[in-house]
Amino acid sequence: MNIQREIGDLVVDKKDKKISSFFKRLLSGIVLLALLSFVIYIGGDVLWFFSFVVSIIALFELYKVFKIEKNRLGILGYLLVSIYYIMISQFKVDGILFFIILMVLLLLIFYIFSFPLFSIKDVALTLFGIFYVAVLFSFIYLIRVQRGVYGKYLVWVIFISSWGCDTFAYCVGMLCGRHKLNNVLSPNKTIEGCIGGVIGSVVLGLIYTYVLLNNIVNNIEISLIRVGCACFICSIISQLGDLVASAIKREYKIKDYGDIIPGHGGILDRFDSVIFCAPVLYFLLNVYR
Repeated sequence: MNIQREIGDLVVDKKDKKISSFFKRLLSGIVLLALLSFVIYIGGDVLWFFSFVVSIIALFELYKVFKIEKNRLGILGYLLVSIYYIMISQFKVDGILFFIILMVLLLLIFYIFSFPLFSIKDVALTLFGIFYVAVLFSFIYLIRVQRGVYGKYLVWVIFISSWGCDTFAYCVGMLCGRHKLNNVLSPNKTIEGCIGGVIGSVVLGLIYTYVLLNNIVNNIEISLIRVGCACFICSIISQLGDLVASAIKREYKIKDYGDIIPGHGGILDRFDSVIFCAPVLYFLLNVYR
């Protein structure tokens, strides 16, 4: 009887933990969504500062995985990201290209003058982190400010494509997932879930656009077909972004990048798919012009 009671208590305890974890994840998700809604709506310097802070935190998380978060190479990475964000606030595209080239040269110069303190792998990981985290994430800010008054509506296509795809992929995978996508890299993902995620994000994008065009704004330079195509492409890209983040975690044997967002993990755990969608949507919008 005692053993049965202990087993029963253990089952109840696990169930309570799952429920607690779900509500923690839900609550933090609502808070994050509210914060995003505010900064995207305000735009300008507020969104710039938010994007900069998120990029620095995410870069720290990634550098921590690479074990360079507190050394001189990591500090140089944070400094270069700071300069990059100052550059994009000035809308000087040619200047940004020059800075990217200069950034590579500076890291290589630092490498030779600090040799053999750091390896070329450390330098490559530093540069990778800057592009993977900060540069990709910055396209949220660039879409918002360069698209004027309509930017605050267009930016949400990124989150519809990424987070909408995540949600539908999870639900479809749980309900009818049979064929594993990759047992080693992501054992919980299924092909059915991936397909459901793409379809779900497209449907959400069409609903969002329909409501937008008929109830909120007029003469916005988007259409149902264009948003549907953008969500289709971005949802596929977002799943690749999620797999890239998973691959890094598997390689370095970590569960999450951090714990700054309760129930979700780190910044990178929550924005891994978003940072892949943002630049893709930016260039799709330029193609649609």
